Amino acid sequence: MSDEQPQHGEGGKHATPHLPPPSFVPVSVALSLAVLFVGFLGDIRNVVGPAMWLVGLLGLIASLVVWARAARTEYLELPEDASH
Repeated sequence: MSDEQPQHGEGGKHATPHLPPPSFVPVSVALSLAVLFVGFLGDIRNVVGPAMWLVGLLGLIASLVVWARAARTEYLELPEDASH
């Protein structure tokens, strides 16, 4: 058997799949959503609910902005022929 990886496409342009780099952002989105939803619970809502809801919402917005900027930067770094 050969140690070479199979070539796909014309001239091996797409020999390996494109994978995004590792990121903490999906975890941050999940934690922000958890804090946001915990702020709606009955017992917590009466004490610190609005503060938790606000912290969760701000964290969610910040995480989504970071995620969108990273995705845009990654997309702009792709070669011209890969964007079709």
